[in-house]
Amino acid sequence: MKTITKLALGAALALPAAMNAQDLPVLIENRAYYSTNADGAVGKAGNITIDGKFDDWSEDMIVATCGANDMATAFKGSHENSVLDIYAIYAAWDDANLYLAWQMCNTGDTWARPGDGPLTDGGRIGNVPLVVTLSIDPSTPGMNGKVKDGRFIWGEAKSGVSYSSHVDHIFIMSGQGYQVNAGASMFTAIDANGNTEYDNPSCCKNFSSLGVKYAFGEGFQPSHLWRQKMYADYDAGGNLVSDPSVLESIYDPECYDNLLGSPYPSSLKAHDKKYDTFYEMAIPYTALGINRSWLEANGIGFRVVATRGESGIDCCPFDPSMVDNVFESYSADKSTSHEKDDIDVITYELASVGHMRTGSVDPVPNPNPNPNPNPNPNPEPEPIPDGAWVAYFNNSSSNWGKVYAYVWDDNAAGSDAKYLGSWPGKELSKDAATGYYKAAVEVDDAAGKKMMIIFNNGSGTQTGDLEFKHNGIYTSAGHTGEYVSGVAAPAIAAEGETQYFNLQGMPVANPSTGVYIVRKGNAISKVYVK
Repeated sequence: MKTITKLALGAALALPAAMNAQDLPVLIENRAYYSTNADGAVGKAGNITIDGKFDDWSEDMIVATCGANDMATAFKGSHENSVLDIYAIYAAWDDANLYLAWQMCNTGDTWARPGDGPLTDGGRIGNVPLVVTLSIDPSTPGMNGKVKDGRFIWGEAKSGVSYSSHVDHIFIMSGQGYQVNAGASMFTAIDANGNTEYDNPSCCKNFSSLGVKYAFGEGFQPSHLWRQKMYADYDAGGNLVSDPSVLESIYDPECYDNLLGSPYPSSLKAHDKKYDTFYEMAIPYTALGINRSWLEANGIGFRVVATRGESGIDCCPFDPSMVDNVFESYSADKSTSHEKDDIDVITYELASVGHMRTGSVDPVPNPNPNPNPNPNPNPEPEPIPDGAWVAYFNNSSSNWGKVYAYVWDDNAAGSDAKYLGSWPGKELSKDAATGYYKAAVEVDDAAGKKMMIIFNNGSGTQTGDLEFKHNGIYTSAGHTGEYVSGVAAPAIAAEGETQYFNLQGMPVANPSTGVYIVRKGNAISKVYVK
């Protein structure tokens, strides 16, 4: 992994341009055989026919890659069918359309027998949702991945994908093709919180009404197929025998074989490309409100997410949230992974298409701004959000052997008050994106709750009773900052001038009532000033 510095591409706000570059790391996945815009590749202009074939596409149109066999089912649930393994994503364009493509692979044939789970139904991808996410204008509020009633767009309230890296257009379609899913649609936000709605033509538009097309076919386009070769062992009772750290092999280039290279790994059967699937898609510029000149001048962000109908299980560019609950059990089948029904918060950057992106863009063609600003802005604080709450524990100074989180609602009683089980709560895993231990809970009807959290080591050492601040960062001493717009804020400095900025990034000398971005020393946070 490496980081670049630029204006934050936050899903909720734009950070001030005056902030120093080191304050704003943006996570770019380039470990092992993962890549994001390698060598500055952003796709290229080309003539594409949407027919499910890849003869129009070339490797210089690839904007991001993953390793093969890196998804959760490689470590738990390898017997499952409908293998969802994204290997590369592509981009091209002409004067009328943006063209996107993604290569999916199924390397189960290198070890499984014909008819085994990964090779059932011809090894094909089932009728599961595939999701294309785009970021057109990163300076605007993005989408949170949910509809207004608190459910995720294609899941339920307790499982799905949300976005910390900026997303403002979400396309959802069936993995079995347009003829199966005539309801394939593009979603945009309906409110300032990033929610959308079904059956609302202002934010949910059918592909057919937009002129969006997609198709797929068998085969594999890239000249390489780097397959991650590590896996987890279980005993006869289904208990994990391997060290869970085996999952880290996906970030180790030494743990990959090139199935299209030589010599071929002797431990594997020969791979047949008939099990691989190539998807391509055409999106008219009119659906996005841009044109070719704008695309080539500003660039957009692009990511594909594969799901099994509830939560994400792989994506490209890759994000560590796809493997943060690998070894826990799926609620409906303990032999498979909780990754299928967990809550994923994607933080790593999208791939740039058309032009390497910055944190701001030139105006879209024919802008139509509202010339009459609201003279009476709402002075009330932002509502407490429903849905997935996360908190982070920085263990670097405490150096506890294990970290647990005990979470409860102080306004409730009994079992209804507990969110991560009885004391000491749930043992936390380290979040790859931040290096902190992450606690995640689902909070419904949050406005009536008083959420509290205690971090502890399971052996008597603990913090005090702490207010659970959504996206808060904690140490053994308490709350120290917030995870803002996908960027982990450093610990609050003891000294340094406090600076206030409005949500447009302009400095404010004497803040009145409202929401502000605050910089104190080397810390960044968002606060409500009364």
